[in-house]
Amino acid sequence: MNDVIANRARARPLRRALGWVPAFLIAAVLGGPAPGAWAARTFIDIYSPGARKIRLAIPELRPLEGRRDPVGLQIAQVVQEDLARTGLFFVQDRKSYPENPLQAGIRLEEQKFPEWLNVVKVEALIKGGYTLSGDSIVAEMFLYDTARSAQELGKRYQYPRSSWRLMAHRFANAVLERFTGEKGVFDTQIAFVSRRSATERGEIYIMDWDGADLRRVTRNGMGNNAPSWSPDGRWLAYSSFKSNPPGVFLLPTNGGREFRVSAANAQGIGGSFSPDSRLFAYSEQIGRTYQLMVYDMATRAKSRLTRSFGIDVSPSFSPDGKKITFTSGRSGGPQIYVMGADGSDPRRISFQGTYNTEPRWSPRGDRIAYSTRVTDNVSIDIVTVNPDGSDLRRLTGGQGKNETPSWSPDGKHLVFSSDRTGRKEIYVMTAAGTELKRLQLGQEPAWSPALQ
Repeated sequence: MNDVIANRARARPLRRALGWVPAFLIAAVLGGPAPGAWAARTFIDIYSPGARKIRLAIPELRPLEGRRDPVGLQIAQVVQEDLARTGLFFVQDRKSYPENPLQAGIRLEEQKFPEWLNVVKVEALIKGGYTLSGDSIVAEMFLYDTARSAQELGKRYQYPRSSWRLMAHRFANAVLERFTGEKGVFDTQIAFVSRRSATERGEIYIMDWDGADLRRVTRNGMGNNAPSWSPDGRWLAYSSFKSNPPGVFLLPTNGGREFRVSAANAQGIGGSFSPDSRLFAYSEQIGRTYQLMVYDMATRAKSRLTRSFGIDVSPSFSPDGKKITFTSGRSGGPQIYVMGADGSDPRRISFQGTYNTEPRWSPRGDRIAYSTRVTDNVSIDIVTVNPDGSDLRRLTGGQGKNETPSWSPDGKHLVFSSDRTGRKEIYVMTAAGTELKRLQLGQEPAWSPALQ
């Protein structure tokens, strides 16, 4: 397991320009020319109705020593795709660039800013170079403000050559943070269930946020589902039919030995962790129904949270740890409820549709995403609501069954599964339902926490 879920190598920063607000930030917020001076750093809300896309150029990285390698263009493409999928950036076509990236300089004094600003018409420019040495890659990457002819960001990275994608993701994170003041999620991972062959009954896999670097976690061949990460990144929970009865297992991500958390004589269904990673809530069969349980990771004590006549499943903690949203059949069909983290005061919050399930509380605490059968009693869509059930927003448009939403750690994206193409596949979109991208064959995705 160590090679599958191990923590990634860290990047080493070169330097960061201190400056004030980049000109392109002011232009994006105001929709006009940047002022000549300012007094405080300004950041962009990428979902603000008044914000427009920043025009950006990302030439291929040039070799600082030796011959050209495909990795230079590959890094530029990954950075471009990461930033474009935020909905904040428009990356200008490389065919319009005024220079040969393999010959042009990458440092501040070597840039022809008037050409980039007035001819290519971009407000921001990313330049970089790399050196390959054995199994290592060293790269220097910069973000420039073309209007101010100023450097806004500079980084130096040294990675194993095989980790070039992670390096690109982390630079994209740094760029996004320079614009928005918030850390990106481009170096996070997504766990999911997939059947990659006719003989597989469902195994747990992990991929990068963009669908690349696929790794297999389980190999028991017995059917596994409902993966869930702990917020501290130390545990991956999942349900499995490898035991009789099927149970819920907690797998250490450092390669340690997993253990079963559900009772040995009762079927368990996976759940989620509290924000401090101390508690794990899940569903366990009690008699003819399923009730919510909570397991204390420190004391190993278990307690029962619900005592309803219906089936209670899919618990998800609020980011302050004080409440839990879950699915219950106590009113007939599956509906969404919210209760105290101790099981107190359960309240139904879904009243549209007869089938509402798989709720997930956003990391920001302001929305709950879930799956709902809204209109035709066939298609299932992803929606979000306020924690009190108000302000229902439909994010998918009736194309097949869209299920099991999971939030990115910054709350700005959702990953989910859909059979809109005739088979179940993993998709990611912004929390507003835009920038949709298909990732991999699979279902039941779960987004990892941000790497520290």
